[in-house]
Amino acid sequence: MKRRLVLAALALAAAGLASAEDAKVPRRVASINLSADEVLTLILPPGRLVGVTRWADDLETSNVAGRVPKEAVRFQKADMEQLVALAPDLVIVSEYTDADFLKLLQRSGLKAHRMSGLSTLAGIRKAIVDLGRVVGEEKAAEALAFEYDRKLADVQRRIAGARRPRVLYWSGGMTAGADTAIGALIEGAGGVNVGRELGVVGIVPPGAERAFVANPDVILVARYPGSVDAVKQHPLLSQLDAVRQGRIVVMPNRLMVALSSFTADACVWLAERLHPDRVTSR
Repeated sequence: MKRRLVLAALALAAAGLASAEDAKVPRRVASINLSADEVLTLILPPGRLVGVTRWADDLETSNVAGRVPKEAVRFQKADMEQLVALAPDLVIVSEYTDADFLKLLQRSGLKAHRMSGLSTLAGIRKAIVDLGRVVGEEKAAEALAFEYDRKLADVQRRIAGARRPRVLYWSGGMTAGADTAIGALIEGAGGVNVGRELGVVGIVPPGAERAFVANPDVILVARYPGSVDAVKQHPLLSQLDAVRQGRIVVMPNRLMVALSSFTADACVWLAERLHPDRVTSR
């Protein structure tokens, strides 16, 4: 009898601990950044994702368009009044979320998690795992991270020993230097980031003269109207060998802006263009 009482007490204690853990898991999660939209769509049961950005449905910018739960609210912008009315258990923001909105969020009393480290491939991986932990979906996030690692490692294995082309990202006179996700994408795909070579940090205008003198092997642009013409018609950049010989890579916006598990897919896509003899999924 005594043994049965002890076992019963232990069972009750275990149940109590499990209930306490369940209580910590946010049942209603809202995202106000595209990175979280993409990860949460993949790891959360549909009923728990209650809010996403309007960009989540945009085929040009989202890698999960058509997969986001229909019942989730679409935020047209970071709207505190709408967010409070939705009453989520957890709000996911990122290091790129507007500072003024973050202050309002803090004052609202709503619990929030901030995704950070999104300017490096390792940082993005950690952000995925950390997000899985805070929403109680560790296994799903770890599986996502495992596949992310596999794709990146496969690219590195295939390009080992290959010459790395020098790549200049260009958008409206701006380029990506060190400490940028686009720079990390170029390097992860087996290229040399010319922006970093120029000593640029962040997304800044390096000056067309410096870009011309650098003479990159490849020009990388996003797929938006006029992006290629802006390079081909530029008085200096149009004279680059890369432009004259058609070495302009036009990347889908949804991959260019990916700061989620889809960053690995972006690296694979770009590696196929930079190293077509070694990397191909087509």
